Amino acid sequence: MKTTEQEQAAEKIRQEVNEKGTPKRLKIRTLLKMFGYKSRKESNTVFLTELLADKGMMVNPSLIKVGSEWEMSLDEMVTLVAYKNVPKEPVSDTLEGLIADNWFEMVATREFRNEKEVETKFVIPLLSRLGYLEDDRFDGMTFQASHGSKPMNLEVDCALSDNGNQVLGKQILLVTEAKRESKLNKETELVKARNQVKSYGFWLSCRFGLVTDSRKIQVLELFPLIHGKDILFECLRGELKDRFPELYRIVGKKYLVEYYERIISG
Repeated sequence: MKTTEQEQAAEKIRQEVNEKGTPKRLKIRTLLKMFGYKSRKESNTVFLTELLADKGMMVNPSLIKVGSEWEMSLDEMVTLVAYKNVPKEPVSDTLEGLIADNWFEMVATREFRNEKEVETKFVIPLLSRLGYLEDDRFDGMTFQASHGSKPMNLEVDCALSDNGNQVLGKQILLVTEAKRESKLNKETELVKARNQVKSYGFWLSCRFGLVTDSRKIQVLELFPLIHGKDILFECLRGELKDRFPELYRIVGKKYLVEYYERIISG
């Protein structure tokens, strides 16, 4: 349960960011101290994520502990930003040679026998063509979140970052959710998958998610109140070759890196 002092601290940050119109950068250690915490625990980072979100604030990168170790030290910097529309810059490049290999033709008629095959034989090769390196992927990322006052554990099929980027640090650029082939033909399953990646996005301070069963590909804006819409891109596997440049401009690594750098720099 939040205290009056914690509520006031969150409100002070909100007012400061909104009045200045720029993000607030500070060390994790300093942020915890502002809310009365002497040590970092999964429970208090989950609490702070929710409390700041209630004030319309996002922490980039996320404070949440992922995997079995804290990925960021207490002396690393995070940026507090307000939920707001950050439009993409116009793209003028032609992306010539982007689909020069025959993977798109080969994968168009393949059948994947289970969810794992969709993940390893479709999603990962697709992410590679979107510019993400092996070291950018955190496969099977686990973290603790909460549902109300009840702790819960979540696992992301794949979380993408820009490994080694000094500006973004551990910022998650994109999260993916793979389902077995044709499972998303059912609207109930599609809605469930969307809700999964939206939950991942909230806790990981990630604004974009990709959902696919290999037959259908959707890219979601995970904070639809920001942009006013949910689905940013949708196509069937057979359309992927022709529409890949469009997908690349939405969630290609180079474009998401530029996008998040603009958010953090204000």
